[in-house]
Amino acid sequence: MAVITRISAQQKNDERFNVFIQKGPKEEFAFSVDADVLIKFSLQKGMEIDEEEWEAIIEEDQYRKAFNKALHYLSFRMRTAHEIEVYLEKKEVPEATIKRVLQKLSEYDFVNDETFAKSLVRSRMNTSFKGPGMIRQELKKKGISDRHTEEALDQFSYEEQLEASISFIQKQFSSGKKRSEKEQKQRIAQQLQQKGYMWEVIEMAFQEAKISQSAENEKEALLAHARKAHHKYKKYSGFEYESRMKKFLYSKGFNSDVISELLNGDEINDL
Repeated sequence: MAVITRISAQQKNDERFNVFIQKGPKEEFAFSVDADVLIKFSLQKGMEIDEEEWEAIIEEDQYRKAFNKALHYLSFRMRTAHEIEVYLEKKEVPEATIKRVLQKLSEYDFVNDETFAKSLVRSRMNTSFKGPGMIRQELKKKGISDRHTEEALDQFSYEEQLEASISFIQKQFSSGKKRSEKEQKQRIAQQLQQKGYMWEVIEMAFQEAKISQSAENEKEALLAHARKAHHKYKKYSGFEYESRMKKFLYSKGFNSDVISELLNGDEINDL
């Protein structure tokens, strides 16, 4: 049993108080608590505290500090329960205290994974070209359950995915680039797949985007690649040279007839 001899406000934080007790002939510091804990346990000078009460006070103060840390973390943006849990673990908050904090945050609706998931999906739809697959991975990393993830992704309809894909295609495709039309489309399709769009959406988007490269720009792109290939393979001659040139240019998306026309024409001498 210990007796409180003095309670004083901390100099740097008047919301926290230092509690001193009598131990033998001397007074010594026991612990510090915030104002809410002080009030909850009615701590005052002359009060006797047994070991069980002492532990309860320390546990309550620990919870209050963890709860305030979580509120500060939430002040910057919305967080998932998993993000808060990881954050508090790094602060070395005990597991039981973390569970209590999360429960209280949930009661206040400060943490709501369902709301978070729907908000994130809407944000990605409005501010990026991320597809359902990439958004799904993002939600998974943040600890959102499969159920909440799929419910949130229901907002991203086929029509909206198609519209986003078309916009991305039109933005990325440029008739002035030194690439064949086929190579550009292949690159864009690959980018859309990496962003998490289904192939059926990508195919339809290309049909509706109605993009094409002018014959003039296609020819310029062919010549640009042909110069690179010629510089690489000019040490060869005859069939070997022609075979390597064809293979290289075909890999860049150019039509075999166009390639043959170039190799058999006068322009090959100007490379």
